[in-house]
Amino acid sequence: MSISKIENNNPACSFVKIFKLEWHWWCIGAVFSFVLASVLMTGWPSGIFPDLTYPYIYQGDGLSHSWLTLRAMEGWIFDNPRSGYPFGSSFLDYPGSDSGNLLLLKIIGNVVGNYYGALNLFFLLSFSAIFIASYFSFRAFQLNKSFAFVASLLFAFLPFHFQRLGHLFYLWYFVVPIVFFLCLSFYESEGKFFSLKNIIFLFFSSIALASFGVYYALFGVIAFSVCVFAMFCRSGGIKYAEAPVFVIFFVIFGVLLNIAPNIFNKHLNGENPEVAVRSASEAEIYGFKLMQLILPRAGHREPHLASLTQRYNEATPLVNENVTSSLGVVGAAGLAVLLIVLISALSGRKTDARLSLLVMLIFVFFLFGIIGGLGSLFSSVISSSIRGWNRISIFIAFGAIAAFFILLQIFVERYFSPERSRMAFFVFALIFCGVGLYDQTTSACLACNEQTKAAFESDRNFVAEIEKNISSGAAIYQLPYMPFPEVAPLHRLHTYDLAVGFLHSKELRWSYAGMKGREGDLFYRALAQESVEKQLEVISRMGFSGIYIDRRGFEDNADSLIIRLTALLGAEPLLKRVDGQVVFFRLPSALNADLSGLSGREIMKRSGYVVDKLGARYSAHFSDGIDFTRRNWPEFVRDVAGVSVPEPWGRWSDANLAPGVRFDFFSPLPERFTLVLSARPFSRNGEQKVVVKVGDQNHHLVIKQGDSDVRLPIVLQSEGVDSIEFIPQNPISPKEAGVNGDLRMLGIGFTRLRFEE
Repeated sequence: MSISKIENNNPACSFVKIFKLEWHWWCIGAVFSFVLASVLMTGWPSGIFPDLTYPYIYQGDGLSHSWLTLRAMEGWIFDNPRSGYPFGSSFLDYPGSDSGNLLLLKIIGNVVGNYYGALNLFFLLSFSAIFIASYFSFRAFQLNKSFAFVASLLFAFLPFHFQRLGHLFYLWYFVVPIVFFLCLSFYESEGKFFSLKNIIFLFFSSIALASFGVYYALFGVIAFSVCVFAMFCRSGGIKYAEAPVFVIFFVIFGVLLNIAPNIFNKHLNGENPEVAVRSASEAEIYGFKLMQLILPRAGHREPHLASLTQRYNEATPLVNENVTSSLGVVGAAGLAVLLIVLISALSGRKTDARLSLLVMLIFVFFLFGIIGGLGSLFSSVISSSIRGWNRISIFIAFGAIAAFFILLQIFVERYFSPERSRMAFFVFALIFCGVGLYDQTTSACLACNEQTKAAFESDRNFVAEIEKNISSGAAIYQLPYMPFPEVAPLHRLHTYDLAVGFLHSKELRWSYAGMKGREGDLFYRALAQESVEKQLEVISRMGFSGIYIDRRGFEDNADSLIIRLTALLGAEPLLKRVDGQVVFFRLPSALNADLSGLSGREIMKRSGYVVDKLGARYSAHFSDGIDFTRRNWPEFVRDVAGVSVPEPWGRWSDANLAPGVRFDFFSPLPERFTLVLSARPFSRNGEQKVVVKVGDQNHHLVIKQGDSDVRLPIVLQSEGVDSIEFIPQNPISPKEAGVNGDLRMLGIGFTRLRFEE
């Protein structure tokens, strides 16, 4: 089939036509890609059939994606009662536009019956999907079938694809060829896009782009924006650019659909300041460098090429995940082609329309992806959530490979007769297929596979032993406390290592993986700071049946903890993992605590240990008042603002935090009571004037030097008042007062606050 133009401005028809008439080409390529990927992962000949007995990756972010996959299989990722037990583990604070990835993982997982088989098949099938989408797109760019076949293979087997295995959701980059296909369609169109078939095709293409990662969606929007600008410049109006404008809106709509549950959760439960915190400065770190695009991949088959890249990475700054940006030898040559085309066009020489489009797109992608480029501007001005601009290299790779083969095809068509060109196409395709795949891939690391398999089986066997020794559905308390997600390693314990208990069990419930910053996480964070005796007391009330200890998370290898637990429980650990790094204590006579249906606060009250963002609470009634010499707050206080850290005598107000000190209570204040304040002033003259706001009333008092009790009768005229605020009129820092270098703006030193009715 000869494609001189996108089927008379009908991209939907073009796709269908290639699908029907060239099915044997893309089918063979898809199967070959799948098998070759499997062989490259597990070796020859065992890789002819995919190994689904253990995951290809079993560490770092790979464990996080395993956790997400299993959650999707058991329901969906947003919540799961077996993680973060008994509070649950909502994932709604962590926005992501990945429903396409997750749906595929759920379907594959339910077919194969386990998460690790799903992960491996998801990885292998991504090669087939990318090959098919690339083949369709390269054919639309009028590449010869042989060249389209080889170009698709090279794009599917980029170093990026293997080196990003830990970041599973970047692997299905089949949307990249679709973006280029649509850009070509728009660029060659005459504005006649709005048939029903085309609208349906554009809509579903946009939704697919929006559902396989927000980065790819954004990069697609950038590409379509370039098309809008180019078409506007060419035609002098926006009329012919309506199609890409509509696609941009479709993509944005798709992203909003993906993150709608996250937006609703934020509205319902408030923002979680501890999750997905990004800084605009990170865009300066996670861009790529030109050298990283053209250098050989890390770990290249040829030792001297591998050494070249290694020396560069070790000797230069800002080397991180951007090492995955290598285009390979063919892609690097294609980048050079695009530079030549750009210079030729600027010098006034007429250029191929396809190459002109690719030059525009790749030039803009390069400006966004490079360190200190437009990506940094975007992150600073629009959203700091986007920081990994090096990931746009996958778009540059497609354009570079396309440019290389377009120029090679022009060369063959110009210098070879029609009779000899067929053989020339075949020979060149064979040469660059071999050279490109050799350059972009590495042999299977059999030793790595054995190590991964051994670690996987060790954890699986250990958790299976736990399941044999406790009842179905039992709860396991995990130590050390480890926040989730995205935290630094704790000693030798890596970020998601504690997830293995959940991954290898079907009924057991685990304390790890409550969303950090939410009530369950705050509970375990505070509890882990208590004595071992206190922790045992609390988890026993909650019905936990055992304690899982990963020794790698302790400075002393958990020796002191294990000795103490052995003494308290009267028995040594029931189970030890083969390497001795994980141990399990069974708790005697665990209570049958039914915590289902209870709110987080009700669960805490049942456990006798109440925690929130203010920390662990101590039991007290309103009439007991607030004792500021304690490091915690009483249960009847809902929130506190404007006070500094605890000191042995009490706490200072700090106007840097808030103008006044405000106490919010769970219950309304009584109509009549006397406020008794024990406090000291901080000022130049030994006294501090204070305004006390209770409801719509303002009261004035003076706190004088030395601890003194100030009594203030309160008679409320309205119901439902549940807060009191103390506003010092002249706060001052110790530095300003010439005391020391303390910059806190101090005013009131609270020792005790009582309420007499």
